Amino acid sequence: MSTNVKEYVDSHLWGLFVLQGLATVLFGVVALFFPGLDLASLLLFFAVYVTVVGVVELVHGFRDLGKSASWWFSLVVGVVLVAAGVYLVRNPVMDMSEFLVLVGALVLAKGVADLYVAGFFTRDSDHRWLWVVSGVVGVVAGVLLWRYPVAADLDFVWVLGTYALVVGAVGLAQAVRARE
Repeated sequence: MSTNVKEYVDSHLWGLFVLQGLATVLFGVVALFFPGLDLASLLLFFAVYVTVVGVVELVHGFRDLGKSASWWFSLVVGVVLVAAGVYLVRNPVMDMSEFLVLVGALVLAKGVADLYVAGFFTRDSDHRWLWVVSGVVGVVAGVLLWRYPVAADLDFVWVLGTYALVVGAVGLAQAVRARE
């Protein structure tokens, strides 16, 4: 089941993965440097972020349908993320504890997904460690967000913003290295 990263992030999808990394970094910057945003604004930014990541995964999955071992995984991740983005946009009045639980679950799931990719789809890659870093940061951030859903708002924003900056930077590094 092992494929290399050039197959997972090939040159045809490079731009989409750069978009995904930039969206993640942008969300991290907004979360960290504009901590005074109200919940509705933060929710909207997060909804846009997960929708962009989900659409990138769907495009990747459909494009590689039957051509690579990872097509089904991309489709599953894409459907979950797009559904979460739609749910967040349709429910802009959720309270902070609901939002924290949902965000924690999504970040944790994305971290586990990245570790899965590192374990099964990038075995022969020289930059497998990027997937591992992204996965570990996601799991740690997801557990922190999910474990402490009633934490102070600023702690939540710092954890989520730091997660997004690290994972976005790693995503951009993956796209650049795959393009080489």
